[in-house]
Amino acid sequence: MSSTDFDIVIAGAGMVGASAAKALASNGFRVALVEAMPAREIDSSSQNYDLRVSAISPASRAILEGLGVWQQLQRERVCYYEQMFIWHQHGQASIAFDAVDLARDNLGAIAENRLLQQCLYRVCDKQAGIEWFMPDSVEELLVNQASGVELRLASGTYLNAGLLIAADGRDSPTRKLAGIEVRKGRYQQTAIVANVDTELPHRHTAWQKFLATGPLAFLPLANGQSSIVWSCDDEFAQQIIAADDADFCAALGEAFEYKLGAVTGSSARMSFPLGWHSCERWLKHRVLLIGDAAHGVHPLAGQGLNLGFSDVDLLANLLTDRSDLTLQKQLRRYERRRKSETWLATMGFSGLKWIYGLQQKPLTGLRNLGMRLVDQAPSLKREIMRKAIQNLT
Repeated sequence: MSSTDFDIVIAGAGMVGASAAKALASNGFRVALVEAMPAREIDSSSQNYDLRVSAISPASRAILEGLGVWQQLQRERVCYYEQMFIWHQHGQASIAFDAVDLARDNLGAIAENRLLQQCLYRVCDKQAGIEWFMPDSVEELLVNQASGVELRLASGTYLNAGLLIAADGRDSPTRKLAGIEVRKGRYQQTAIVANVDTELPHRHTAWQKFLATGPLAFLPLANGQSSIVWSCDDEFAQQIIAADDADFCAALGEAFEYKLGAVTGSSARMSFPLGWHSCERWLKHRVLLIGDAAHGVHPLAGQGLNLGFSDVDLLANLLTDRSDLTLQKQLRRYERRRKSETWLATMGFSGLKWIYGLQQKPLTGLRNLGMRLVDQAPSLKREIMRKAIQNLT
């Protein structure tokens, strides 16, 4: 085998792509990991928390533990949340979840994306069978057929492999090169992200409020701050983005109904437009989609990354040795199962957003009644929590 021949090429070394490289190399595959962005050293001693954090489900945590990643995260930078409280504005249609009801210590954990990424890079660096091409990118897909792929990188390097995995994000250039069509749309909303200080402690609780202008989440951080994701209608979002810090904190506290008292301080803010996308097919000959290259959901449920880790977990369980690359049925099996599971998850998130977004009087009354009944039915709530923890990873 020459230096340009691999079992698998992975385009994109984000959290999902890097975890796929680690998992598949651990199974004995020779993996080329191609990443367009140059590596940068992350100052993990910085007191400032990353504005981009993820809610890691217990199932995703187990996957990361299996890869040797979770153990490397600094414990003081991870916040486990024990409760979740969801409600509609004015206190209507509320529902609370508690880890105690499942005899668990927690419902999940909030971790910084940059530190997760750093730990994934470290385990990939130590894993035999992974060769980095960074900074570099897939420039041309020369051959994509049942026997494998041949591609050219931007650097001029040619690679041959039995499988090309596109893990290069929602706007995946590799997906486009493979000619895989994508359906996409805008929610006409903008997400505003910041880390804020509050008058009262967060009590290791994840909060989600549904406003007429969009959902607002407060996620607990290990340093006592909260990471907020405020999804607003585009026009209202521009007003919030333009506000000075004092006005922003005041508006945020009021929107959150002062559940944690006044918002007393804020980091710099970041914003990004919200949209969705899905692909009719995740596999075309020997190009396979995973993570955001395959699916994109609203951030209100915090499940985007967890869905990506589930992609990796199933793929690694299906491709257990190098001979599996000759078995197209394993790749088809991955496509069928993950498309189905992701569709169900997406419908669940969209349904939750639709239910809490109802404004018509007769329907809001039914919603409020339904949520109260669920909140007062311990066995039903336990089943909902168990489903979220075990399956919607």
